[in-house]
Amino acid sequence: MEVIELESFLPYQLVLLADQVSHQTSAIAREYGNLNLSQWRVMAAIADQPGASAQRIVAVTPMDKGIVSRAVKTLIDLQLVVRKSSESDGRISHLFLSAKGENLYAIISAQVRAFSTAMERELSQQERKTFIKMLRKLSESL
Repeated sequence: MEVIELESFLPYQLVLLADQVSHQTSAIAREYGNLNLSQWRVMAAIADQPGASAQRIVAVTPMDKGIVSRAVKTLIDLQLVVRKSSESDGRISHLFLSAKGENLYAIISAQVRAFSTAMERELSQQERKTFIKMLRKLSESL
């Protein structure tokens, strides 16, 4: 039997890294905004693309339609997100951060950026560029 050596198995190491980043991001979202990771990801996607539809958020985040739908509903109930019907197609709604949502986003995103900066300090500028290039290359290969 050929054993996979997890310490050198790239897919496993990528999952570990992604899990650690998700765990830290989740802790920040919970501490500063009492949000779960899915809710934070939806807020971040809306901040990045104001007016995005829920379908667009599903396309740009690693979450399925049901998780996004529940997160959007909660964020609307918390008055962090507002939903506006499309003028051209009533079946589509566009999502925006409310003023309250923008304020919370600013607080959480500052903490997430600080975490990212601290993590990136472990790499030189050239290593960061190379790492991002390699991640994109691997992603495109899938």
